[in-house]
Amino acid sequence: MSTQPTGQKSDEPSADEYDVAIVGGGASGLSAAVFTARYGFSTVVFDRGPSAIQRCYSIGNYLGFPAIDPESFLELGRAHAQYEGSEIVDDLVVSVEQPDAAEQGASRFRIRTQNGCELTASHVIAASAYNADYLSDLDDGGFHEPGTHPVDCEQATGRTEIDGLYVAGWLSGSPHQVLISAGHGARVAKSLIEDRRLANGFWEEVAQYWDWQVEGGTYGSDSWEQHIDDWIEETIPEDEAVSEERRERVAEAVTEERLDFQLSEAEREQRMEACNALLREHLLDEVPESEHERLQA
Repeated sequence: MSTQPTGQKSDEPSADEYDVAIVGGGASGLSAAVFTARYGFSTVVFDRGPSAIQRCYSIGNYLGFPAIDPESFLELGRAHAQYEGSEIVDDLVVSVEQPDAAEQGASRFRIRTQNGCELTASHVIAASAYNADYLSDLDDGGFHEPGTHPVDCEQATGRTEIDGLYVAGWLSGSPHQVLISAGHGARVAKSLIEDRRLANGFWEEVAQYWDWQVEGGTYGSDSWEQHIDDWIEETIPEDEAVSEERRERVAEAVTEERLDFQLSEAEREQRMEACNALLREHLLDEVPESEHERLQA
């Protein structure tokens, strides 16, 4: 869990290097952050600049909310992303560049901000609704022309021609509705996770990652483990040579992550209590100071 005050933004990031840097703290960017952070990627969201959501007088078409004011919606979204482990930084990204191969290491991108911050990230998700000029230095200026919209990408998945760079929400050319943007952010994050898994030796069918939670005891029996083992064997592509070591490594990873989907009753109740506290805090202004302290524990 993040140690930031829930729903608030810090002045600067806490590290110099991240797995994922997200530019834009609207519905698509925050939704993507929830998924990448839950997967275990260190994630930072830069949230400053023109906000499409804040131009709305009220949001009335987001599932579960017949009406919610834009700032409360964003505070709740930030709080959720922080609960999962993301950082939210109040700063504007002014450039995303690709370091020279010799200095690149594990990070594909160097990010600079308006406040003078500089950090690196293995992946970048561009989720700013209006402006993507910070991408204009990529590929020696050949990737994106300043002042243009949308950014060239595979719209459904957000993948671009630049390895590790993704585009989410309206910037991708998707319909400009908050609920669609949130869903698209999640889908783009899942594309990023899938690509990382492929790079780590997973093959296509097992590279897809499904984020769900089940009751403790649902998985783990001998018959369940045999089912997973049989499924792994069935998914191996016929035209791809997969060594026994690689097969065992992938099978072990899939088994462990699915066991981790299980929640005990106490863990479920803890998450439900945290959810209710965030709703009271950001929608009803009812959380006492002691509750703030407990949520950060």
